[in-house]
Amino acid sequence: MSTKILIAEDNEQIAAALSSLIEKHGYQPLLAHDGIEALQSVIANTPDLLLLDLKLPRLHGVDLLKKLRQSPKTQNLPVVVMSGLYKGDKYVAAAKSLGVEIYLEKPFRAAQLIEALQASLPSKEPAPPVAKPADLTGGATALAPSTTTAMSHPATTFDRHLLRLFTQRFTGLCTLHEGEKTHQLFCLGGIPVALAPGFSYSNLGDYLQAQGALSPEEFNYFTHDGEKRGESLVQLGCLEHPDLLQTHLSYLVNELIAACGRPAMTASETPLPLPQGLQPLAVNVPMILYQGYHRYPKLAATGMPADLGRRYFAPSPTFFRYINFFSLAPAEQQLLHLCDGSRPLSECGEGDTPQALIKTLRMLDMFTVGSAPLQGAAPDNLPVRTFFNAVEEEPETLAEEALESFSDLVDDSDLSLAAELPGAAAAQTAPISTVENPLEKKVRQYASDLEGKNYYELFNLKQGDFSFDRLKERYFAITREFGPDVLMQLGGAEAQKVEEILSTVATAYNTLSDMVKKERYDELLNSERVGLGEKGDDIFQAQVQAQSGKVFLEMEEWDNAEKALQDACNIDSNNGDYLAHLAWAVYRNPSYTNSRAMLDKARQMLNRAISMERTAAAFAFKGWMLFEAGQDNLAESEFGKALRQDARNTLARKGMRTLQEKREQEKKGLFRRMFR
Repeated sequence: MSTKILIAEDNEQIAAALSSLIEKHGYQPLLAHDGIEALQSVIANTPDLLLLDLKLPRLHGVDLLKKLRQSPKTQNLPVVVMSGLYKGDKYVAAAKSLGVEIYLEKPFRAAQLIEALQASLPSKEPAPPVAKPADLTGGATALAPSTTTAMSHPATTFDRHLLRLFTQRFTGLCTLHEGEKTHQLFCLGGIPVALAPGFSYSNLGDYLQAQGALSPEEFNYFTHDGEKRGESLVQLGCLEHPDLLQTHLSYLVNELIAACGRPAMTASETPLPLPQGLQPLAVNVPMILYQGYHRYPKLAATGMPADLGRRYFAPSPTFFRYINFFSLAPAEQQLLHLCDGSRPLSECGEGDTPQALIKTLRMLDMFTVGSAPLQGAAPDNLPVRTFFNAVEEEPETLAEEALESFSDLVDDSDLSLAAELPGAAAAQTAPISTVENPLEKKVRQYASDLEGKNYYELFNLKQGDFSFDRLKERYFAITREFGPDVLMQLGGAEAQKVEEILSTVATAYNTLSDMVKKERYDELLNSERVGLGEKGDDIFQAQVQAQSGKVFLEMEEWDNAEKALQDACNIDSNNGDYLAHLAWAVYRNPSYTNSRAMLDKARQMLNRAISMERTAAAFAFKGWMLFEAGQDNLAESEFGKALRQDARNTLARKGMRTLQEKREQEKKGLFRRMFR
């Protein structure tokens, strides 16, 4: 019987990742998404170990632990605690008093978790690992010795055979039957390392001779005396050893891509054990699939739905596992950047959809695909340093920002000389124009016309005659009419009005283009007695309280803001935006400046709000909290997230400016020390 491990974790993505990791190492994972469910599961079917996140809904992890220790049946149940919220020695000591020997602080590495499980289960031996998708990091898990009986697979194209070997982490010999020809492909952990004979060239010697890199005499030696071994080419002085390795890799990649264009073939697999610690690093399988679909467009088009452009694509957890193994063109990088689940594929790029890329991503299960907007996954605990295919966003240019000033290093006499330069006086005495700008008048009029209109009326639509195509057409017409070129011609109040117009229109568009949000909004509009206990009253009241709270925040009336936003959260407890603003009201309230407990509470509320709803405002709030804690790099990252969602977010823009000013001041201080 396999070892059962109950995972008590309310974050579904983290729970899924933990379950996959645990199953891969031979344990049987069980899931519970809150404290009550975990308690019921332990009582009904006691596991061998409980992997417990302390911050659980319905029943806190600490309370769950206390209940387990009170029962003779579970008082000795091994428990490994994991927490990203409760960190430090005092929590470790408190958990130890409840019989917890191992306390993992998030984020932790997979190896740490497995070591913790093994240490907590000294008398248990995990079952043979279950085959899972290759991690491509070079790591390899030892497989239990298997039989040498070959497994047969029906005829299909090579890309599907390769995908099966890769995702099942197959180790052994795969014999491909192409008519009367056979090709033997040897894999380690799902990664091909050798092929004989090839599909385009029978071996490495053929490949080099076709390129003119081998003479007939050298090729003859390679084939006979050299026994078709690459080392013989180093003996002959044809290739240096590093060049041999690179050439062999190029040959193997070329043959695997060529195989994608061959007719369907059957396969038989003979599994072999993979020695402990062997780390195969040979070919890049995701890129082979990608390049194979590029070279053979008909293969890429096979199985692709006709309505592909109307579907929504959002990253799945697998996306972060494989994305760094691609080397994409800028247009393809931009496409991935826009495929966040908020818009159909047809709106994610210009020109034709790159079928080779989309086919590869679908084959590797890197995207969740649906007919309506989707929520993309996050890398969670995967400690990604950088994304090689990320879109390089140009830094936003703010009109009020000036170039770096070295005025503290300039002599006063230089300033006097500058004032005497030709044109200086004219610049100082130039009259200020008082002619009304027609563009400013147009902006003020449009902003005035928006007042009092519901979301349908903003786009000249009617609720009973709604069309998504007309909504999209009119939304883009408005955004073009008040685009960046208009904003750059304005200043002051008019520029602010343009930002308000675009923000209002974007909110309306996001609501009406999302079927769930649209239904809620329609209920609100159709409620004739909102506020009198009728349908829609709760939603309306929560919106009113939240809007009032946000206004109080702008006025810096912190107590009133906290009260209004708390009321909104009480009515609509699942609204992450309301909770984020409540956290900010608590954090900013001067009454709590010296209360570490309240400030920690504000941070906890904000983290919970972000887990519920990833909004620009929430990221901006978190950025300021990190900045004031002295964590500038993390703060910059959060401000960046906010601006990627809403480039006009005032708080995030201010945060970026403040960070830049701080760094400029640090530079000036350095200059002063240098010139002192």
